[in-house]
Amino acid sequence: MAISDNGKYVAVKTSYHLYFFNTSSNKPVWTYQIAAMNRIGDDIKGGIAMSADGSKIFASLGSSALLFSKSSARPFWQYSLKTSVYNVDISADGKYAAVGTVGEASNVQDNLLIFWKTSSSRPLWQYHSSGNFHDVSISSNGSWIAGATGCPDRRTYLFSKASNKPIFRSEMLTRDSPVHRSQISADGKYFAVGTESDQGALYFYKRGSKTAIWKFPTPENSSVRALSLSQDGKYIGAVAMGGHAYIFNTASAEPVSHWVIDASLGAAAITESGKKLVVGGTDKKIHIFQSDMPEEIAAITANEFIDDISISKNEKFAVAGTSACQYFFETSSSSDDKIYQCK
Repeated sequence: MAISDNGKYVAVKTSYHLYFFNTSSNKPVWTYQIAAMNRIGDDIKGGIAMSADGSKIFASLGSSALLFSKSSARPFWQYSLKTSVYNVDISADGKYAAVGTVGEASNVQDNLLIFWKTSSSRPLWQYHSSGNFHDVSISSNGSWIAGATGCPDRRTYLFSKASNKPIFRSEMLTRDSPVHRSQISADGKYFAVGTESDQGALYFYKRGSKTAIWKFPTPENSSVRALSLSQDGKYIGAVAMGGHAYIFNTASAEPVSHWVIDASLGAAAITESGKKLVVGGTDKKIHIFQSDMPEEIAAITANEFIDDISISKNEKFAVAGTSACQYFFETSSSSDDKIYQCK
């Protein structure tokens, strides 16, 4: 799911459909459908992303990457992929896009980070890794791209838009588990990385440095399944599968705030000011936290596991998704009747 900076537009991807909404209504502005898809029911779910103003939508669906305008369900262009996709991103200005794909280590057409200038369906470049690209994140003007890989590579990367040669390739960050999340700041100076399994940790990097500025191992090394970096690179929201939720000021590896929920957490989004964190997981609730409050300030009941969350840059609105429903709500919400949701 994706939301525009002003909270006016929401884009949603399912296994067969893309939906585009103006948030003044819970009826889609348009819908795009395919007849068949590659995968369903696992975390290799593809992705959807939106430019800051909501004018461009980039998504993977089935075996294609597609670019749309907010005004039409007919794609600007469509690119056929050789394999499935873990995630996608588009730059805030809508001029650049990327996907991270999966596959076999020995196949040079698998495990790719593919990068486009959105004016053409022909990629500018692609990079092959021995591991699946679990995540990809692009700076606001498309100049910098961060990525994260799974086994056997298990690294984080930083690229310039000018070349598929990494300007940074980390050491292996885990023993036998994926580096699952990587998020870059708007100016491309900083990026945050989350690792999994018995090596669960949060890493924070600065462009130009050969090692992480800091590392925060989670309690019992629980997997960091979701993280959210503010656009200015000053704050990180992160959750671990062991039920821990955090807000960090990136100047330090010591959390500003920490909460524990009796659930496995797999979705997180932080406001630009770093004051609020919205998380979700297996307890079928959307939890809203505020950095100076020891308890949650709100909990919205959902129908099942919360899989994805996104917050508008103006901090007023958020969108969350499960496998069957979407929820659009105000971040100041304190009751279930203040949301749009599927019926």
